[in-house]
This record gives sequence, C-alpha cells and structure tokens, in this order.
Amino acid sequence: MAIVERGIVQGPNIVFPKTLSLPVDTEVIVHIEPVSATQSKETPLDEADFMRQPCFGIWKDRADMADAVAWVRKERDSWNHRPGSGD
Repeated sequence: MAIVERGIVQGPNIVFPKTLSLPVDTEVIVHIEPVSATQSKETPLDEADFMRQPCFGIWKDRADMADAVAWVRKERDSWNHRPGSGD
C-alpha cells in the first residue's frame, strides 16, 4: 500500500495537512520531491470551480445533443458500420 501526501518541511519535521492513516510506529520509506512554484499554486478544483471553467456546458445549446444518451448511442452505432459497406 502506497500513500502519496503533500507536506511542508518545518525544521526537522514534515507536517501533513491531515493525519496519515498509518498505525503509530509503522516504519516507512520516504521519497522526498520538492514541489515547484507552479505546482504549489495548483489546488484541486471543487465542483463550483469546475462549473466555472470556460469549457463547462459548451454543448448545452446544441439541438442535436438535447438527448445526450440517444446522441451517444447513435455515435457508437456508427462505429460498427464501415462507410460504403452498404450496412
């Protein structure tokens, strides 16, 4: 079982934002990889952030995709037929 967590070096310690799910006195191997300045600014998007992304909802006004399930079925069905095969 491998756990990947971010932590911050504070003196001789690495402090994690949440408690690790390991029993006390568990021996571990630690791989240290400093986070670059650009990586440290990246934070996971929550649902509201995701919905504010410019690409979110770009297909909402497409009449041919009003029923998304039917549209996907039609597209997938076309994958099973070769053009010009008469099927």
